Amino acid sequence: MGVYAALDVSQELTAICLIDDGGALLAEGKVATCPDAIATWLGRWTGALEKVGMETGPLAVWLWNTLTAKGLPVVCLDARHASAALKMMPNKTDRHDARGLAQIVRTGWFKTVRIKSHEAYVVRALLTARDALVAIRVRLENEVRGLLKTFGVLFGKRVGGFMRRAEEIIAGELAVAPSCARSSRRWSRRDARSCSGSVHWTPRCAPRRAAVARSNCL
Repeated sequence: MGVYAALDVSQELTAICLIDDGGALLAEGKVATCPDAIATWLGRWTGALEKVGMETGPLAVWLWNTLTAKGLPVVCLDARHASAALKMMPNKTDRHDARGLAQIVRTGWFKTVRIKSHEAYVVRALLTARDALVAIRVRLENEVRGLLKTFGVLFGKRVGGFMRRAEEIIAGELAVAPSCARSSRRWSRRDARSCSGSVHWTPRCAPRRAAVARSNCL
């Protein structure tokens, strides 16, 4: 006798339903959304399981890779196709959704979604994170350029990129601005007084004075 299972996955709990070849209910229950808990619950049916179906979703990649490694015949269903069939059910609950998914898996009326390897998703996650960081950097650079235009300071383009041009502006245009010059002198005297005790002035004080001067200018 062939057994078909379906998982209705949520963030905390997963509803599981098992049916036979004729569509009769064999067992159902809820376990924590954890591959070990799901594999343990399905353990006594492992020899008879034909397919274990679940919809695509945020946790599908993790569960599919882990359950497949444990030897379970997991298939991933296109969530849009499965949702269209589940809408026909009168009561929309996790338990009923698991029953409906089990019937879909038994009949084979679904579109299988190919899940890539764990390593492929690791590379994809790194590239996505890099794209996000590059976008944040570009947005910050453009914000600085726009703010400095208010004071007549144009960034332009220089060999060496944004950082070298920023250092040139800090040492040049911003340093000669009257308000910046006064702020710089005021903080220089304050730093000199604070460093005149047991701790002598070091070049490490300069970046702090420059940062304070820039904040006073903007």
